[in-house]
Amino acid sequence: MTNPYTVYYFGTFTVRAPDGRDVTPRGSKARGLLALVCEASNMRRGRRWLESMLWSDRSQAQASGSLRQTLTELRQAFGDDKDILSANRLEVWLDPTRIQSDLDPMSGLRAVDRELLEGLDVRDAAFDDWKQSLSMRLAAPSPDAPATPAVNSGMHALTIRAAMSEVGSGIERITSQIIADQVAKSLEERLSALRFADYERPRTDDAPDVEIRCDVAEDGQRGVVFLRVESGRDGRVLFSGHRSVPGVASDVISAEVISGLVHSAASKIVHRLPAMVDLNRPEAAAMGFSSLGLRKLARFDPKAFEDAQGYFHKAYETDANGIHLAWRAFVRMAQLVEGAGSDRQSWLNEAEALTRKSLEASQDNGLAMALVALTRIMLEDDLQAPAELAQQAIRWNDNNLFAKQTLAVAHSAVGDTRKAYELSAACRRSAPDDELSHLWDLYHALVCISAGRLPEARAAAAKACEASEGFVAPRRQLVALCANAGDMQGARMYLQQLKGLEPGFSLDRYLNDPEYPNLTLRKAGLIDPLRLLDLER
Repeated sequence: MTNPYTVYYFGTFTVRAPDGRDVTPRGSKARGLLALVCEASNMRRGRRWLESMLWSDRSQAQASGSLRQTLTELRQAFGDDKDILSANRLEVWLDPTRIQSDLDPMSGLRAVDRELLEGLDVRDAAFDDWKQSLSMRLAAPSPDAPATPAVNSGMHALTIRAAMSEVGSGIERITSQIIADQVAKSLEERLSALRFADYERPRTDDAPDVEIRCDVAEDGQRGVVFLRVESGRDGRVLFSGHRSVPGVASDVISAEVISGLVHSAASKIVHRLPAMVDLNRPEAAAMGFSSLGLRKLARFDPKAFEDAQGYFHKAYETDANGIHLAWRAFVRMAQLVEGAGSDRQSWLNEAEALTRKSLEASQDNGLAMALVALTRIMLEDDLQAPAELAQQAIRWNDNNLFAKQTLAVAHSAVGDTRKAYELSAACRRSAPDDELSHLWDLYHALVCISAGRLPEARAAAAKACEASEGFVAPRRQLVALCANAGDMQGARMYLQQLKGLEPGFSLDRYLNDPEYPNLTLRKAGLIDPLRLLDLER
């Protein structure tokens, strides 16, 4: 038998011919496709599955066309051996007798000092999920390894250092330190992590997992902030970003865009850090599971909701941090609101138990408090207790956008629409950049409906729909918002989408069932006029 082609996953993704030539395809999608097929146990994958991993944001026809083009690129890379890759109407496969890879730890091919798929950026969230899942599976102990306790006892934690800036005036350095510490605090709420300050500490084997540096400078009548977060072990950049704020350096701290910068930094680091730490550490493995759970939650479809539940459950089993319970409760709430479950009462009971247990385990975690508060506001009649929880969360961390948005929803529910709008608009002006940004649009739309700002509500709900094709709640809003604005074509379009997305949906239920989840629209008087319109024409 001739020597096989070799596919290297550890380090830069590389394909070498039997004679040692580098025949790696140039396109990132082609490399991603080869990585997906070669990793399968029989080196065979379904076409639809591959399309969902690499072109999840495209229509079926577009994804199929892109897959065909990418297969052509792969065959060209194999040259005279293009028959090593085959495809039919349903599947794509490689000849496993002519391919080997370094995924097999017994192959002797693996570069132990390199990370998985370094630099392979396919730009698709589904592929990112697969890549992270593969990393965690490879890091898991073998079945023959000695058993270890499943739950972190709390003695382990990722370490975070918020370093003092070495440049600028006294007020600029103090402002930079406050912002760096706000990022560290936000990370503490999301991970099992400990903050510390040791400004002269050199980078050694005992260096922190995460090092946060922030520089602030006054530029005329503006304060400029540059935030950089690195792996404390080797200096690789986890996040970098800057903002310019009107006023002097001291005005920067309370600026809304800085809250958004802090929030965005913490959100992105949660996803990027698992690739840079040892996943045999319980707190790091839990962070990886949580990252996958957040990505699944962001899709807002029934299958993804259950996947998210599973990942957050694994995160808690691996590291008993109450934030994972808060996320599980939040997912259950989202499932109930989206109408994705059949046993409503058991899920309500589960959400109540999860929120209670999360608070018991996370008494100083502002994000957990905010998630619990928002879950309870959406599912319970009592608004006072959740609002107090959100206030407490803000006292812990005044950059907690979840807590601010929760307060906005609470104020809206009790009729204080002015305060609700101010809080919600401030959250949106923060421009949070994370996988759940469409949630801010949904809740802002709800607040705007209550405040009578219907064009703004319509724009926010439409933006939420664009971010997730399976997101039911904003489409419910848009049926009424479009119809009341005279856009009957838009109303009918969203009505048809609801029929395809929501089991058991009907226009009669939307208009007449008091249990149907469009209470905000009913209170605003936007449902009654629809009865006079022929929406199903």
